[in-house]
Amino acid sequence: MSKPNIKAQMIPPDAYPQMVSKAHAAVMARTLRSNVTAVTATRVIEDNGEMLRDAVRGYVGELEEAGMDFAILSDKAHEIRGFAETAGMLSTGRIADGLCRYFDEAEQSGVRPDAAVVALHVSAITRTARDTDALSQMNDMVARELAQLAGRKLAESRKAAKNS
Repeated sequence: MSKPNIKAQMIPPDAYPQMVSKAHAAVMARTLRSNVTAVTATRVIEDNGEMLRDAVRGYVGELEEAGMDFAILSDKAHEIRGFAETAGMLSTGRIADGLCRYFDEAEQSGVRPDAAVVALHVSAITRTARDTDALSQMNDMVARELAQLAGRKLAESRKAAKNS
């Protein structure tokens, strides 16, 4: 069965219909950058902080239930990374970011993630998500140490893959 001959067609950005006029877009941009909008957004996040943190904890529960299914773990870590810092869970977001980077770099290198490294990240994400002291210096130290461990394990895996 032969493949159809399909050629890509480039459409210039100006050829798309615009949703708003340039003048209206400029007004919208100024509004979004205004101090009033920033204060309002901050207030909304603060007023809904506990609800946001509960949502992150829900993702963390799903992360725990994923076992060693790397695809699910990666998806949930990305959700947590994108949401935790907004919810005020800075360390949880940083550790989830480290796990996301680890998965991404392992995939780019063509190596399988180390189950122990993944488990340590999941455990740390779980602990920080339930930690009442969100600004704990220990949590930041854990995030840094996990990043170093992940980097070493990736380097070892790459070296082993080259030698085999």
